[in-house]
Amino acid sequence: MWKVAILAAAVFAVVACPFAAYAQGFAPVGEQLAGRSPVSAPVNLAPVRLAQQVPLGPIPTDITPVDLGRSKELLEPGWRFRLYQSLPAKMWFSSSTEVSQRLDTNVFFTYNKPRADYTFRVLPNVLLGYNVFSQTSVYCNYFVIKDLFAAHGNQLSFPTTQSLALGFRQDIPVGTRTFAQLDFQARELWQTSHLRQSDLLPAINLTRLLGANAAVFGSALLQLRGSEYFTGGTREIDPFYSLGALWRRGMWTFVATDTLVTNFRNKHAIPPNGNVSMIADFEASYPVSRRYPGLVWFIRAEPIWNWSSHKVPGLSGFDMRLFGGMRLTLSKPSYAAAVEKLKQQLKDAEPGAPKRPPAAPPASSSTGPPAGAYAAKQTMHAAL
Repeated sequence: MWKVAILAAAVFAVVACPFAAYAQGFAPVGEQLAGRSPVSAPVNLAPVRLAQQVPLGPIPTDITPVDLGRSKELLEPGWRFRLYQSLPAKMWFSSSTEVSQRLDTNVFFTYNKPRADYTFRVLPNVLLGYNVFSQTSVYCNYFVIKDLFAAHGNQLSFPTTQSLALGFRQDIPVGTRTFAQLDFQARELWQTSHLRQSDLLPAINLTRLLGANAAVFGSALLQLRGSEYFTGGTREIDPFYSLGALWRRGMWTFVATDTLVTNFRNKHAIPPNGNVSMIADFEASYPVSRRYPGLVWFIRAEPIWNWSSHKVPGLSGFDMRLFGGMRLTLSKPSYAAAVEKLKQQLKDAEPGAPKRPPAAPPASSSTGPPAGAYAAKQTMHAAL
């Protein structure tokens, strides 16, 4: 019964978050397109500037969750296998809902006199993609982040972050254990009504398997932010550099990542001050039940360093975040490469067919965000 209650709570979080966004003053996409906006007081951007926002990218930051916590397939073959049989082989999807609580030691990111807070977070993330070629796919990504602060809720709980992205991805198998990936996203970011942020996100990602239970990975991403869709870096240009490692022992999964972010902002950016940040993440996760390996408990430590910000509040100082929570993940990979390989094997098995040299295995099927711990987990699972 308690397992059913947990699953029901996770599903409710996915459904309730967009409505929570509207309650916090966010104008839905339909209203924005129709030229309407909710009647409210003059726009207050202070919470958006002060809330702990790290620029977006396929790395472990507050804005874009990279590690969806999936180290194995969800559930045993059965109803899921029959469901996947009825779906197109080239279609892939991933859905993750994370519910967590955390301690922030410097919630306002100030240079001195830090103030701590306790925060509850709900974070649903959905991807849907299609392989147009065996190693090439297009996809859409939508996620919501809602933070509720215990001590400073009137200042920081207002922003509800929502993101909608269209992406293009090219998998490149370098060898039997090394995989590269080229990725590009164009996305719209909403944090409050009357504020528009749009990003172009080209990236290159690399994953290297170290045996059956370990992997290392890295990524380089360039964030080009403007006020309108496809306007590029008219507000800010932010390069991201990320390195990480993943290790599995039994049912435990351990992930460590470190990301360097350099923000170059002009006077039209929000906030208008540049800075440099380093974000490290150390996570351990374990399935709630052996029957449901996609539902995991996790704990995570996230130290954040900021400098070169001229002591501007919201971009300065050191903050330690200590997370604890649960994450539910469900995904389907693309079977296009496997189907093509099977067809070729059947052709080669026909009498008189010429012998072909063995081909390198395909890169990990596209089932999640473009880089980081999640990609490493997917690549490891595909290789096992």
